Amino acid sequence: MSRRKDGEPIKRQLIGSVHELAHGTSKKFMLRAGGRDVQALLVNYGGEFFAFTNRCPHVGITLDWVDNQFFSVDQRYLMCANHGAVFEPNTGECIWGPCVGLSLQSIALEIKGKRIFVRDADSPIESCDSVKTIREES
Repeated sequence: MSRRKDGEPIKRQLIGSVHELAHGTSKKFMLRAGGRDVQALLVNYGGEFFAFTNRCPHVGITLDWVDNQFFSVDQRYLMCANHGAVFEPNTGECIWGPCVGLSLQSIALEIKGKRIFVRDADSPIESCDSVKTIREES
């Protein structure tokens, strides 16, 4: 079993399947992190999966402009409904709007077979060692 730096076991949370989301689509999910419930989003961008907290770094409100809709019409960017901030879907970096240069909080993923997990689901999001996606065949 994998362990965090503090020696505690890494707990995974199943959040979806690789076949569940097509390119340019998203899915909201709840995550227990650091003792609190956090709303998050899973996105498929170009066949790769990324996860972020559903909080705009500008004012801390949720991003979706319609429930569970995060992508721009052309499926190229993630957008904040409140002030129109535009984010790169593979990094979470804001490239246009009031929070340029800031980023969404990334959530580390692990893909095992066809299942997508959040890695280290019980840790505070800020303490994730890595935001890269780990792929394991099974």
